[in-house]
Amino acid sequence: MRILLISLLLFASSASAQSAPAVDCNAIKNSTVPVELAYHGQDGTRKVVQAYRDTPGGNVVWIREIPPSTRPNPPVFVTKAIYVDGALASSEWWTTYVGKYSHRTAKYSADGLPRNFDRRSDVTYTMHTLTTDGENTTEEKTSTTSYRFRSEGTTAVGSCVLQVIRGESENTNDAGRTRRTFQLYFPELRISATATDAEPILDGLSTDFSEIKPVNARRVD
Repeated sequence: MRILLISLLLFASSASAQSAPAVDCNAIKNSTVPVELAYHGQDGTRKVVQAYRDTPGGNVVWIREIPPSTRPNPPVFVTKAIYVDGALASSEWWTTYVGKYSHRTAKYSADGLPRNFDRRSDVTYTMHTLTTDGENTTEEKTSTTSYRFRSEGTTAVGSCVLQVIRGESENTNDAGRTRRTFQLYFPELRISATATDAEPILDGLSTDFSEIKPVNARRVD
C-alpha cells in the first residue's frame, strides 16, 4: 500500500510538472509575441499584465488587479491601456463595483515626456487626463510626475533572464497629494511592474495564457 501511495504521488508530481508550458525566452525577447507577466506587491496586491506588442497604432496592455481583501467577493479591477510612441494615450477601466465606478474611459496628453522614453534618465513631465465615468460625467485633471532612474541590470523571471530598469516616481495631483511608485521596466517586454509600498515581487512569465477580459459590475460584499 505504501509503495502504491508513493507511486501515485510521484505520478501526480510528474503530471503537474509537465502541465506547465515551456517558455520560449528567445521568442519573448526577440519578437512581438503576446506575453504575460504576473507579480505582487508587499501588501498582497496581485497583478497580471498582458502585452500585445504588435498591435497597429500602438501597444495594447491589459492589467488585472486584485487588492488584498477579507471580503468573500474581493474587488477586481481591469484596465485596457493603449500606448503610442511609448506614452499612455488612452485607457478603459472596469471594476466589480456598481454605479459610476463600474466603468471609465480616459484620454491622456503628456507635456515634457520624451517619445519612446527609455527610463534610463530622470525626467519630470505633466499629464493631462480627460475621464468619463459610468454615469457619463466628464472630468479633466492635471498631474505632475517626477521619474528618477535608479539602476539597470538583469533579473530572472521564471526561466528567463531579462533586462530590467529600476526607477521610482512621484506623482502629484491637482489637490497636491503625492503618490510614490516603485517601478521595474522590462524593455524587451515593453511591460512595467509597479507597486506603491516597495519594489514589486515577480511571480511568473508566460506566452500561453487566457486573455484578460472586462469584468462585470456587481455589488462587492
